[in-house]
Amino acid sequence: MNDQLMVATALTVADWNRAQGAPGADRRPLRITMPVDDRSRGPEMPIGNGTRLVEVPFSASEVAPGADVAALLRTTAERTRVLKAQPRPQLGRAASLLTAPLLPVATRAALTRGLRVVAGPWTSTTLLSNIGRIPYPLDFGDAGRATAVWFSAPARMPRGLTFTTASTGGRLHLALRWSRTLLGDEDGVRLLDLFTRHLAATSSEAV
Repeated sequence: MNDQLMVATALTVADWNRAQGAPGADRRPLRITMPVDDRSRGPEMPIGNGTRLVEVPFSASEVAPGADVAALLRTTAERTRVLKAQPRPQLGRAASLLTAPLLPVATRAALTRGLRVVAGPWTSTTLLSNIGRIPYPLDFGDAGRATAVWFSAPARMPRGLTFTTASTGGRLHLALRWSRTLLGDEDGVRLLDLFTRHLAATSSEAV
């Protein structure tokens, strides 16, 4: 499912950029940041957040109109397998430097804000996070049980858009989050429609 979500996200963003007439939309590659947690799920699993951030690349030709979805799914599966196998700091090398206790917290915060602006041209296109299937009941006592769950990842500029998913009761729940500087509510509706169609296409190819 992760690879299907990744391909659907890439095709959605590529379609959106072309529809908006973004400069270089037919030539510019995409990079999608993805948190991965490949720790074992046994009793020996360390407590705490063990996710790492990796970037999955897509060339412009791979996400062009009429793309071979089946081939793209196979290519994406191989890329993510290789990326997951590579050792990498939990939040990436740049974040590791910024979180090192070498400077006061206020100084690091100001430095982070400045670097976010400077690094805009090199920031990944978007972020996709899938926490997967939630196998246990979401029981809140007297308040009852939840039948669905949504969560969202930060969508600060310059990235400005994130896709997050979770599964409960055999259903996939998607949350799109965006910066108001970049998109509006109607844009979100159109992005949802694109994502739904592309995810359906990946599902038919994955059968």
